[in-house]
Amino acid sequence: MYVVCNEHLDNAIDDFVDVYEQPPDLYELEAVTFTDWTAPRCCDYCDHIPRFLVV
Repeated sequence: MYVVCNEHLDNAIDDFVDVYEQPPDLYELEAVTFTDWTAPRCCDYCDHIPRFLVV
């Protein structure tokens, strides 16, 4: 699972495919909510605000 900004979305997709050998599901963080999970405040690759969840 990756939480990323716009700039690093391609990196997260590539890393996901390398690990799991299948395409990920993509979610916009503003459009989804989870009861037991809070999104991190920064991208997994930099300090920008994340926009996507890659799972």
